[in-house]
Amino acid sequence: MQNLNGKRVVITGGSQGLGLAMVRALAACGAKVIAIGRDRANLSSAEQAGAAVIAGDATDATLMNKVVRKEAPDVLILNAGARLPIKPIDQQNWDEFSTIWNTDVKAGLVGIQAALHTPMKRGGRVLVMSSGAAMVLAAPFIAPESLSLSGGYIGAKRMLWFMAHSANAVSRERDLGIHFQVLVPMQLIPGTTLGHQVAAACAEIEGVGIEEYVMRRYGSILCPAQVGEQVADLLGDRRYMSGVAYGFRSESDILPLDVTYSPRSTAIPGTR
Repeated sequence: MQNLNGKRVVITGGSQGLGLAMVRALAACGAKVIAIGRDRANLSSAEQAGAAVIAGDATDATLMNKVVRKEAPDVLILNAGARLPIKPIDQQNWDEFSTIWNTDVKAGLVGIQAALHTPMKRGGRVLVMSSGAAMVLAAPFIAPESLSLSGGYIGAKRMLWFMAHSANAVSRERDLGIHFQVLVPMQLIPGTTLGHQVAAACAEIEGVGIEEYVMRRYGSILCPAQVGEQVADLLGDRRYMSGVAYGFRSESDILPLDVTYSPRSTAIPGTR
């Protein structure tokens, strides 16, 4: 186990939800946490957990470059995100459809570029928060139709996953020694504002309560605090230092999600 005591960790979107849960878990492990959020008033909970706070927009490249340069983090967690409109695709205008692209993906790009351009110190780690929805075409148990109210959310979260791999390629080419990883909560989390919003909409369609809907779909409930604790475990355990993608589920260990490709596995199954 690595000691997180004294490690400098910057967390975007650190005022609530999963961001705040990570702030609390990492501060409890002795890390020096800096939480970034748009609204200064909403950062009070992060302060109470022992974090220093910065009010600002994680999609602002000037801000993120300044933070990475000044704070010199050992770990940068890119967690900032927006709520999505819960509507069928034929009822969303472009601004609604692209909300997650203009927030989550833009903040991810800005944060990744700040880490590469500054650059962060050798041995630094950048954790990019994605979503289990990003697995919709890779995991047969997630039917695409079941996420039909998500608009551009699925593609945006998959893009963040891809961006972590792209950033690692740049880090290797430039011999920066920075490692990028993508984290994937694999269950809907009703304890976050976004998770509650989505669960409520889906539960209403099925005519059941939120907890019953989540239990029917996943068999358990994943809480923000559990995600925070698993992120602390991931950062403190050498077994998780070299992989790129990891998933979180309730009542489960951290799940490696990396796929190893070989030149001979490029053919589409069933073709010649």
